Amino acid sequence: MRRRAKFLPAIIAAVFMNTAAHAQPEVIRCLPPEVPVTNLPEAVLLEYRAEIAAEFEAYFAAVSTHIACLDTERSRALSEAHMATEAYSTFLNIPPAQKDLP
Repeated sequence: MRRRAKFLPAIIAAVFMNTAAHAQPEVIRCLPPEVPVTNLPEAVLLEYRAEIAAEFEAYFAAVSTHIACLDTERSRALSEAHMATEAYSTFLNIPPAQKDLP
């Protein structure tokens, strides 16, 4: 029994490290689009007006996609937090192990 108790902290640490590694996102899920640049000389803005307007149109379309991604990510995070809450509740309801008396 004492031998198993010696390994318990290592087992717990391994489980938590493994869980933390899986909880981390593999990629950044929702990258925001870049706002088009307009702090340019007026001559440049006039010459490239059509291109800049197209950049803004693409930006606004990308913002809609970005907001939808954030909504999806929020839903995923809330679901994950709900599962974690249930797991923690289950953990708290496990009776503590009897300690070996010296």
